[in-house]
Amino acid sequence: MGDTFTLLDLVSQAVAVQRLLRGRPEGDKLAWLAARGELSPVDVRFPGAREVFVFESVLGLRCLFFIDGEGFVFLGDHTTYRPGR
Repeated sequence: MGDTFTLLDLVSQAVAVQRLLRGRPEGDKLAWLAARGELSPVDVRFPGAREVFVFESVLGLRCLFFIDGEGFVFLGDHTTYRPGR
């Protein structure tokens, strides 16, 4: 499954990654990301919060995100971003 895909920046490559991982369970998606960079959960402390992760690519580019169905939702300072919508 996409073993030759080089992930340099999850935010800018998100549409391609979503397409590649479509239909896979969330755990498989997270394992795929972890194999291509550093993936860590973020301790979010409020009721009903989604599981949020920080991903750092091999280039050192970081992003915060959660998975919503088939897509990524990225978190910024005062915004969220859904690629491909």
